[in-house]
Amino acid sequence: MTHDIHRRALLRGAAGAMALPAAGAFATSAFADTWPSRPVKIIVGYPAGGANDLVARSVAQGMTEALNGTFVVDNRTGAAGAIGAEAAAKSAPDGTTLYMMSSSQVLAPSLKKSLPYDPVKDFSAIALCASSSYILCVHPSVPAKTLAELIAYAKANPGKLNYASSGVGAGPHLTSALLVARAGLKMTHVPYRGDTPAIADLLAGQVQMYFTSIAPGIPHIQSGAIRPLAIASAKRSSLFPDIPTVAEQGFPGFDMGAWWGLVAPAGTPKDVITRSESAIVPFLKKPETIARFKQLGIDPGEVSGDAFQKFIASEKDRLADVVKQTGIEAE
Repeated sequence: MTHDIHRRALLRGAAGAMALPAAGAFATSAFADTWPSRPVKIIVGYPAGGANDLVARSVAQGMTEALNGTFVVDNRTGAAGAIGAEAAAKSAPDGTTLYMMSSSQVLAPSLKKSLPYDPVKDFSAIALCASSSYILCVHPSVPAKTLAELIAYAKANPGKLNYASSGVGAGPHLTSALLVARAGLKMTHVPYRGDTPAIADLLAGQVQMYFTSIAPGIPHIQSGAIRPLAIASAKRSSLFPDIPTVAEQGFPGFDMGAWWGLVAPAGTPKDVITRSESAIVPFLKKPETIARFKQLGIDPGEVSGDAFQKFIASEKDRLADVVKQTGIEAE
């Protein structure tokens, strides 16, 4: 079962599921009535301008308006998002810190022998906010206009091409490694701290290939500064319908993408979780939110509460299986 089918089946079955306050939760209704009385930071593990950051800023604005509070994004970059994840996991569970988790943080346990956080145990799920595919782009100096031509060129020039990622263990790293493994290529991996610096070096020709999230790649694709060759997910992007998928170009079952969801440090009062969820779910269904996300090549999320918590756990298992396919060993 592909990721696309797996995700949509789960979303249909769980759409609209709302977490209910647990019996004995220490948060009181009075706390929920006053929260957020102080500014709330949403930690993002990647630089400003990347897909994770763009989703977080949109959600922060929506929550600010819905809850009459102050929600601000706090970028903590590095280590493929692990620095931000650790900061969020170790924050006081008092409702003043939330975290925009990326699918990369659920992938990391399969690639790192030790992590300063557990994506399932250290967080309480609020809502899946958005998902998107990756798009394979090359620098114009690469003489390839299709995936087949890129593979042929790479095979004729083993070790000559460098591929970027947004960090060791991040989604673009795994996506590239999976393609390299299935195509039998020899390439050099160059990790960065996020989409923004990776794209900057792709534009400069320091690296030749990158599976970028769609949103930060849009202006550079449209300007012709980088050349798109393939969509990593199981189906084509509505934003770039003429770009075929990797699966269509000789790799059946290839299905990789990214998602971003709001969580809180484990132990955060249940009333904060449910109040946050009650603000986000309607926001994601607003026509203006759907339209804005579509312009970025992003689909709004449909899972929340306990269903999202189960989704995180299932994604951890699924991505562990993908890692085994690539042959990447945990570092």
